[in-house]
Amino acid sequence: MRTIVYVDGYNLYYGLLKGSAHKWLDLFSLFNEHVLDNNIVLLEVRYYTAPVLGKMSDHPESSQRQRIYLQALRKMPPQRVSIVEGKMLASTPYQRLVKTIPEAAHLQKVQVYSFTEKKTDVNIAADMITDAWLGRCEQMVLCSNDSDHEGSLAAIHKHHPNIRIGIVAPITGVDNRKISADLVHYSHWQKILSPLHLAKALLPSKIPNTSIRKPASW
Repeated sequence: MRTIVYVDGYNLYYGLLKGSAHKWLDLFSLFNEHVLDNNIVLLEVRYYTAPVLGKMSDHPESSQRQRIYLQALRKMPPQRVSIVEGKMLASTPYQRLVKTIPEAAHLQKVQVYSFTEKKTDVNIAADMITDAWLGRCEQMVLCSNDSDHEGSLAAIHKHHPNIRIGIVAPITGVDNRKISADLVHYSHWQKILSPLHLAKALLPSKIPNTSIRKPASW
């Protein structure tokens, strides 16, 4: 069964990777060897993300680490991971406080950084619908638990019922009820992605035939 995997990068990061030791993740190996059935032919893994902005990071090297990781994904054999980049927009709105700050009781609003990822959901939807209409695969696997993807899945389910749709949810725990019901409704199967899967699918410290290495402190 010819299969394409679509990975919602930030959903994966905030769902399982943040704070873990598994950020140096081999996405092709993860799905090809540890998540999907043996009867599939994995054509490609597409990784949808946006560049990290320095001002949104807890560590000054976060942006550089992300760039190194994306280079590693592109160069790692068998080179079937493609990167689709959106963008991150930063704004500084004033937000109303939920609770009064004792040390500054007169404040009702504070100015905060707000970061919005743009294009990722649209890029995933456009690619999935295009691939369905062009008959590029027999199975589509979405790695996300974001209900915003419901519309594209509904369209494919309606107009291309012969295409199997799988959901791999990057969430903590083993309770399938935590998978978005909106996504489940239009999928043929679902699976929870666990830290055990991630631990078995890490990139080598040095990418073969390149000078790319895992960041020392990542």
